[in-house]
Amino acid sequence: MAGFFCENTDLFELGKPKTRLRRRCTRRRLLERPLAKPPEELRPLREEAVLRFPTAQNPFPHHHVPLERGSSRMATAASSSVAVANAVWDQIKSSRAASDDHLSILHFLFGKNFERATRIVDQGGVRKFSGTPSGRFLFLVVGESRRKEEYICFAEHHCTCYSFFYDVVSRGEQLCCKHQLAARLAEAVGAHSEVKVSDEQLAVLLSKF
Repeated sequence: MAGFFCENTDLFELGKPKTRLRRRCTRRRLLERPLAKPPEELRPLREEAVLRFPTAQNPFPHHHVPLERGSSRMATAASSSVAVANAVWDQIKSSRAASDDHLSILHFLFGKNFERATRIVDQGGVRKFSGTPSGRFLFLVVGESRRKEEYICFAEHHCTCYSFFYDVVSRGEQLCCKHQLAARLAEAVGAHSEVKVSDEQLAVLLSKF
């Protein structure tokens, strides 16, 4: 679904769904499977991902990896987890569908944050704003609070939510926030609203945060 900017149009209203449709929930599919242990497919996937992304290289170049708390062992584990996640995202994006195994692996890596992300995607809470002619883009992701606040999100690098700065950047306890996961999942399976704006309007949108 695409939105086009015209005079007197609120940028924040573009691409919002007019009605809420009930459809099969990816979160329900996720919760239907026992997730106490990762599936056996995780082992070859982890090996493939580690070969693609050496542990000395962080696949998220602007991502904070906590070195203080767990020394190099924690950094290596975080880097390996991100590498595995990237391999899974690549598979989902190539097929435009997330299998139960994909969902299980991502849930194993990201825990409750991924469960919350699937709920946001299922509720149509992800919009992708693309600027023309540059092709630059960002995501607006709806939060789960009663106020339904929206956060600007660059799926691999940054989110304007409190959790990103506190849990990811400051404390280093999470690899990413639920809004980043929702943006990546929605883009991978095509479950987001697409909004086309000019580069100038994209800059205006960024200036409001």
